[in-house]
Amino acid sequence: MHAWEAIQQSLDYIEDHISDNIKMEKLANVAALSPYYYQRLFKRLVKKPVNEYVKLRRLEKASQALKCNEKRIIDIALGNGFTDHANFTRAFKEAYDMTPEAYRRCPVILNHFIKPDLLLNYVMAEEDIPVITDGIVIEVTRKTLDEPRTFIGIEGEVPENELLVGRSTGIATTGLIWDAFHSRKSNIQQLLSNGNELGILYMGEAREGCCTYMAGAETTLKVKEEGYATYTLPCGEYVVCGFEAETFEELIGPAIYKAHIFMKNHLKKKGLTCGVFAAEKYYDTYSDTNYMEIWLPLSTSQETLKMQKTWDINDGTIKPSMAMIKDYVNSTLFDALCFFIETEYQSKPVLEYSRCSLQYGWNVKYKKSGRSLCTLYPMEGYFIALVVIGERERVEMELSLPLFTEYMQHLYHETKIGMGQKWLMIHVTDEAILEDVKQCIAIRRGRRQ
Repeated sequence: MHAWEAIQQSLDYIEDHISDNIKMEKLANVAALSPYYYQRLFKRLVKKPVNEYVKLRRLEKASQALKCNEKRIIDIALGNGFTDHANFTRAFKEAYDMTPEAYRRCPVILNHFIKPDLLLNYVMAEEDIPVITDGIVIEVTRKTLDEPRTFIGIEGEVPENELLVGRSTGIATTGLIWDAFHSRKSNIQQLLSNGNELGILYMGEAREGCCTYMAGAETTLKVKEEGYATYTLPCGEYVVCGFEAETFEELIGPAIYKAHIFMKNHLKKKGLTCGVFAAEKYYDTYSDTNYMEIWLPLSTSQETLKMQKTWDINDGTIKPSMAMIKDYVNSTLFDALCFFIETEYQSKPVLEYSRCSLQYGWNVKYKKSGRSLCTLYPMEGYFIALVVIGERERVEMELSLPLFTEYMQHLYHETKIGMGQKWLMIHVTDEAILEDVKQCIAIRRGRRQ
């Protein structure tokens, strides 16, 4: 049995016994692991400690129950594994920034921590072949848009942390934007009678740490209408991920979360590069189900060539921006690690040019309290993370080594000690190795994950 399969079995058990008093020993037994290794492996794959994950899953179940006014809040709390009303209210407010009573009075769309389907990280996403996961059908294909299509609606700013679909909690900013659009939709002139609704995510003029999101519908207008935003979906080739679910709540929750994972893996394994926006197209023509598509524009070879001509990773005379570095690497793993370090350790990236024999060219350094966390060396399609394991960290590192990937274990044993340190040059090519890097940084900081 693979490690992810053991954890998936425990995830299924949690979902089936969410209202029970779930014991750590029982979960470890379900996964056929010791409690110590189970908790370490769980956090590594699920990105949350076991107890916190269970709490977040209980909160989602409870939030669904709160939509029904027939049940008392205390009964909902007890029925979903919380010990009392106060404990439930505290947890609910921490996750969603509102009390259960306030949510019942005014139910808004919430972001939940979705139950992972770890298999999706290992499935080869072939085009035009549907995949079924937990009753959700997902399929990736290619489509060509021959004529541009214009949409009109309401736009707003969405914090970057909300872009981690299914991994964050709180009031969904995109949901508020959709509510604002639907409240004014009837006032918009010249909407196509059979046109689709579209959610579009792009940079726009958003503040740092945010993106622009527009919720709208297709229009025949060629000029901007006062009080509304417009966005034109350009002609070109798109990678499209279509998916359906039994309910709309499932569609914008578990389904869209799994579709994002499926799409990300597909792009990575096919070596595809996408443009600077993402579109969510909603359909209302499927009366017996709920269906939507994610459209990502494929970057043209001319765009890639232009970028290569304007900047060279080995040219020390032209300092790149962080955005240029990310474009060069073109890896969601790189973006994810940068975001993790900047949020987890409150560290800002510093771009430096290196003539070091380890790796020549521009790199990204992260430090905390004057001490290096890691150095990232951009490569085309992937990156190298340098993490230095000193003498005081080696004991902890070697105790934890069985939890690392085989690649990382081999690299660690093969790396020689220099000046009392091991300089680990980690080639980050998949999510498992990315987690290795995070663990190494945590050990270096004395914050074992």
